[in-house]
Amino acid sequence: METPENILVARAQSGSEDAFAELASKHSSQIYKCSLRILHNHEDAEDNLQNVLLQAFRNINSFESKSQFSTWLVRVAINEALMKLRKRQRYKFVPLHDASQLWSPRPSPEIQATQAEVRALLIKEILRLLPQRRNEILRFTMGEKRNTSTQKSTRFRAQHQLRERLSYLLKRRIPPGIALLSPGD
Repeated sequence: METPENILVARAQSGSEDAFAELASKHSSQIYKCSLRILHNHEDAEDNLQNVLLQAFRNINSFESKSQFSTWLVRVAINEALMKLRKRQRYKFVPLHDASQLWSPRPSPEIQATQAEVRALLIKEILRLLPQRRNEILRFTMGEKRNTSTQKSTRFRAQHQLRERLSYLLKRRIPPGIALLSPGD
């Protein structure tokens, strides 16, 4: 059965701009509301409405009448709105006046104090090591690459001993994969 909307769609598919204008005015409110629910912004919903109507006008011949025309338009509206959201998130930025809170060339005083405490504990424990192990650790932290088997073994034992002592002081186990010392620290 031919409904008035199916007749308008058929006329629009034949090239009638008046028929498409009538369809657009009939469904604009529904497209706008659907867009607003997704985009949460009146201006973006208006833009989306325009984009949907333009897409519908360009692709009216791809509408196959298997569903209602309004269903097809709403699907186009949802797709356009979701693409707009993806673009919005891709280009999200923090205004410069707000960015100063996020980045500072120096760590916060709390972090600096914690780092100083950890550094002091580490130095104290390094000084308690056997001289050979202590010297190997100090050479390694100064960036001196000495990679004979004996030196690697000495360094490993020293790091293991430090890890055990510091984990006892901190009352938690430091996983073996966490490096206590690295060149340049």
